Amino acid sequence: MAAKPARRTVAPMIPLARTAELMRMAPHVYGAAVAASRDERAAAGVTERVLEKAAAEDVIARDRLVERAILAAVRRAPAPCFEVMRQPDRDAVALARLAGYSAEQVAASLGLAVEEVKASMLRALRAAALQAAS
Repeated sequence: MAAKPARRTVAPMIPLARTAELMRMAPHVYGAAVAASRDERAAAGVTERVLEKAAAEDVIARDRLVERAILAAVRRAPAPCFEVMRQPDRDAVALARLAGYSAEQVAASLGLAVEEVKASMLRALRAAALQAAS
């Protein structure tokens, strides 16, 4: 039987080890921010804020840091593909497309019902299609 892959987290540890673990997660956080942001400068700022906040928390998972980076980026400086979407709708699409979240995972992350998430994603994708057609 294959071993279950370890989930990367930063657990309570000595400060130097904690910093090192956060730095190992930084490329994942930055990559998510770049995908969701309008430019690299915005992505760098998002990455800095996400990692700074994580450094003050007891335990944090890499997936959660990536989620935070995506949401912060599309809210502050969205990539052009997300700009045409309304704010609540773009969050749902960004998590689904960039983090690979299911509708259920998006709903849990955003505190919405699954039906609301699906309707939100549909509105966002229609807005993007209309923009592309014009």
